[in-house]
Amino acid sequence: MSVLPSSVIACCVLATLMLAGCNQQASKESPVSTIAEAKKISPETTELSLREFYKFPVGPRGLEPTEKLLRLNGKRVRVTGYMVKEEEPTIGLFMLASLPVSMAEKEDGPADDLPAATLFIHPPIADKEKVIPYKAGLWQLTGILELGNQEESNGRMSFTRLILD
Repeated sequence: MSVLPSSVIACCVLATLMLAGCNQQASKESPVSTIAEAKKISPETTELSLREFYKFPVGPRGLEPTEKLLRLNGKRVRVTGYMVKEEEPTIGLFMLASLPVSMAEKEDGPADDLPAATLFIHPPIADKEKVIPYKAGLWQLTGILELGNQEESNGRMSFTRLILD
């Protein structure tokens, strides 16, 4: 039987503690999964993933909406994603993406890294005149899905919008 040097044992213990800390941190940063389990979705609301917006692979004609996305136009949906961090937020509007995105409009202008499946979020009428402050982490939003090309108040064109309850 061989005995491992104490430095090897120390490294193994340290690696185990680091992995445990990462797992604990990941669970703290992902409250949506526990919220989703705690909240039952109502029968008139459909879960819609940002990854279900467009068909893959992208064809020769560009992005094509999925049948599910088209079918849910005008219907109540629940979407989970990350709020896009904007350098200059727009009153009464923010964007939701499938991964954390930070935009520097002053430096990049229209050349940004927004995913194709970016959802434009319109708050309830009571909050139409407010800037919604950035908050990191996953957001779970419910509202009416609206499709079709539309110029937004931030000057961008949207195809998918969520009108919040």
